[in-house]
Amino acid sequence: MTDPYGIIDLAALKQPAGSAAGGATAGTPSPHEVAVTEQGLEQIIADSQQVPTLLLVTSARVPEGEQFLDALRRGVDSQGGAVRLATVDADTQQRVAGALQVQQLPTLLLLLKGQLQPIVQSVLPEAEIASLITQVLEVAKQQGMDVSDAEATADAAEEPEEPLPPLIAEAYEAIERGDLDAAAAAYRKQLQESPADAEATAGLATVSLMSRCRDTDPAAVRDAAAQRPGDLEAQMLAADLDMLGGHVEDAFSRLLDQLRGADQETKDTVRARLLELFEVAGTADPRVAQARKRLANLLY
Repeated sequence: MTDPYGIIDLAALKQPAGSAAGGATAGTPSPHEVAVTEQGLEQIIADSQQVPTLLLVTSARVPEGEQFLDALRRGVDSQGGAVRLATVDADTQQRVAGALQVQQLPTLLLLLKGQLQPIVQSVLPEAEIASLITQVLEVAKQQGMDVSDAEATADAAEEPEEPLPPLIAEAYEAIERGDLDAAAAAYRKQLQESPADAEATAGLATVSLMSRCRDTDPAAVRDAAAQRPGDLEAQMLAADLDMLGGHVEDAFSRLLDQLRGADQETKDTVRARLLELFEVAGTADPRVAQARKRLANLLY
């Protein structure tokens, strides 16, 4: 199996991170499941030295995504902890999805001894999941792992997480219950108290992105952008959907293309939106550095 993922890009997560649960929420979580957050990602990577981990990056927007997640949970549970399921909600944990270099939702990966291997970028039929997990366990055994008590070993290695600042915790809780306005208010208050808080800045940018996309019809938005290439509002909303779906480079390019021959007002509007999306992606993301360079060339 080829490995275009390899080492996880933890450079994308160098900024301070929180620990709110960010995994997908379909059905009842498995006892052998963990929701991946920025703060917890390194521990999950470390745990993969002892326990093979199926890593699912998904979203509530994915058709049949809830059924796929529940089927994976049943498959993992049937192995009694020999394999673990880790979930990433791409809507609330966009920087984690970026660190995992996800291009499409859903994406299912195998995390084994700190290395990522792609499995599929689509929903798998439940009938194929048992066979998949059997293959995962066989690969783990071939690499010298004792999968019989792997989950217990990994659980014992986990350390308690640092408590979140109260306003950051409040924002995460608001996101969990779908109250994006309350989340934005909590992030803004945190920034009033700590203007240099990188996590609050990124969180506010992410919540703003989610709010702009919340009531949109993706097909209609993309059709409008295709029909009106010079319509700035249409292109900005399409770029938001690109970003929310993990298509980071497409989002940046769509906005940067609007700067060719643009007037100053358009330049200011596009620049402000790009700077916000840079925060969503994480300023250490190499795609951000490339887009910043192109932005500077087009502006000056």
